[in-house]
Amino acid sequence: MTDALLTWLCSYLLHSSLLIGGLWAADRAGLLARLSTTTQEGLWRLALLGGLVSASLPLLPGVPNPIPADAPVALVVHEPAQVVADLQPARVEVAPAALPTARLGALPLAASLAPRTHDTAIGFVLLWLVGAALLLAALILQWVWLRRAVRRLPELDDVRWHRLAAQRAADMALPLPMLRQARPGWASPLMAPGRVLCLPAWCLVLPDDEALAVLGHELAHLRRRDPAWRLLAAGLRALLWPQLLNRVALQRLDLLAELACDAAAAAPQGQRLALAQSLLRCAEALKAGGRGPGLACGAATAGSPLMARVRRLLGSEGDDAPRERRGLRWALLGAMLAALVALPAVVVSRTDGSSLLERVGLGGLTDELSISARGKRTYSRYPGGSFSATLDGQAGFSDAEDEVQTLSGTLVVKEREGGLTREMRLTSMGEGRIERDYRVGGEARPMDEVARRWWAQAVQRVAEDLTDPRLRARKLFARGGFDAVLADVERAKADFQRRRRIEAALQLDGPLPAPVQDRLITASAGLQGGFERREALSAVARQPLAEPQQLAWLAAAAGIDGDFERREALGALAPRLADSPAVLSAWEQALSGIGGDFELRSAIVAQVAATPQPAVLAAALQAATRIQGDFEKREALGAVARRLRGDEAELVDAYARAAAGISGGFERREALNLLLDRPGLGLAGLERVLSSAEGMDAGFERLQVLLRVAEKMGAVWPVDAGLVDRVRRAGRGMGEHERGQIETALDRLG
Repeated sequence: MTDALLTWLCSYLLHSSLLIGGLWAADRAGLLARLSTTTQEGLWRLALLGGLVSASLPLLPGVPNPIPADAPVALVVHEPAQVVADLQPARVEVAPAALPTARLGALPLAASLAPRTHDTAIGFVLLWLVGAALLLAALILQWVWLRRAVRRLPELDDVRWHRLAAQRAADMALPLPMLRQARPGWASPLMAPGRVLCLPAWCLVLPDDEALAVLGHELAHLRRRDPAWRLLAAGLRALLWPQLLNRVALQRLDLLAELACDAAAAAPQGQRLALAQSLLRCAEALKAGGRGPGLACGAATAGSPLMARVRRLLGSEGDDAPRERRGLRWALLGAMLAALVALPAVVVSRTDGSSLLERVGLGGLTDELSISARGKRTYSRYPGGSFSATLDGQAGFSDAEDEVQTLSGTLVVKEREGGLTREMRLTSMGEGRIERDYRVGGEARPMDEVARRWWAQAVQRVAEDLTDPRLRARKLFARGGFDAVLADVERAKADFQRRRRIEAALQLDGPLPAPVQDRLITASAGLQGGFERREALSAVARQPLAEPQQLAWLAAAAGIDGDFERREALGALAPRLADSPAVLSAWEQALSGIGGDFELRSAIVAQVAATPQPAVLAAALQAATRIQGDFEKREALGAVARRLRGDEAELVDAYARAAAGISGGFERREALNLLLDRPGLGLAGLERVLSSAEGMDAGFERLQVLLRVAEKMGAVWPVDAGLVDRVRRAGRGMGEHERGQIETALDRLG
């Protein structure tokens, strides 16, 4: 029974990895971008469930056995006590009668496992079953709790919402769900089990168009039977928890479901703008700390890509959603089904993998993928070859690092270049004796002059790669000071190797002189990989850097590829960033290369939080003007506003100008309100706020800003008559009711 379960689980992991991994690769390559949401959902659901089906098919009765009954099967047995990667397998012929009946795919297992391996397999199966039982039990408890929590929620007694819900349900030909008030911690409207629509408090004050959009989204979940699918998906994830790729498929399916419901909610009456506005309000509630139950279908969750959905609603994708021909859709689904039929024949060959790869010219893969259980290992590729070394134990090298003098354990060095493979295996024989086995192309050879030159170079590489960089740096420093350490850093060619040597040099005792810092910054700038350069520069940033070194550091950071890596590097320097004009100009230049709004906003917020000096705040406001998204720009401005008193005339003026660049009325209103909250904001600041508010659409958002300005004017005595007239002028173009509210607020000023 255990063998059968292990066989099925291994088959499932293999098949589902091929299906989900292949579809994920196609998605990342953009091959699915022009397919409709329905087609993409079908493909992802087949990928998610296909491995389950294909792994179970061979276990059904009547499946033919493709191996003749009298065919001998080769069993590969490895010595259990040996852990080095280069093992020599022994091949044992097993009689057909000894074969068990459990099958892997469509092929039978070769033979019973060795005792230790068999115990490990049983342990793995038991771990899977125990984990699945615990996760399923937790899922059942979560389901029961949700049902009880929903039943205890108060019914919604809002007549307007009941009328709108009945109207929307009739339009979609669906029965009217029950409306209840959501728990305080549930930030998003959601469709709970039992056809219950739970609405949080912020939803109840939405205007009619946004309320209809929210209802359309949730009713679309109901029409698609998403609550039942979500429960099934949660059960699969709990039962098949060893397959981590299921999470990728389920996340993609959740996003596709939300996009499909967005389209259904926005399409009938052209409510894309209303739905986008409601999603932004939901994002605010989620940001405030709200969450929702995982088994319910909500308009948004904490991990939902809300901004992508809003852009899809407001951008061109909202008007022209991808749609392929029906024939192409069925052809793709048919291809996926054909893959499910073929997968049971995909098995892992019971041959010596390393020998097979050697025969087809891919022997380097065994070096790259092999693992040393207890020792150290290094592997590097270069044009035309590769170099690997595995040390199981401890090794001591000569002062010139061209020979191994002491060894405990084994050392295996292998280099492939130009179709030729050289290998040296060193084994400790005790009492200081070392046995050397030198091979070329797998055949033993004596050590001639060519072999000795190769070995000397190989030992130097092994010493550089396998020696702890900190010990190596201290050893070099004791011999030749900083020059020797820096020369070793600059000699490293691989990014990973150089970065580790830079970090080791920075850990030497005492502060580093400015010339040493300059050379380390230059060495960091030579790293090509974004991650390695970020890590190296972050380590340098922990040093006390003077202005010239900060300028060089920022120039190196400006060359980092990748918005995330650059933002992380700038965050490392943030606590020590100088506020001189030259440094702040270089900081802005480094920020200018960040294309993503989120990363740019995060870098600005981190710097403002670390060094809120006036010069830094001015530079942050200037950098914030390059943010394109309204939400991200408002967040960046909010970080600056919280550091202002309100009486800094130049900063207030720069803030108002940056806020004027926010096109959305809600986001601009929130940004201006943050400035109005500052206690020191005077008449000049109010004038700047009015100038920014005048560019807003005449409506609710502008009215709220003007009312806040009038309220703020009441704290300044005497009231400035010119500013009162300015508020009235800012209200021109608004409705009679809105202008009446403005006049009422001004009348209170006396």
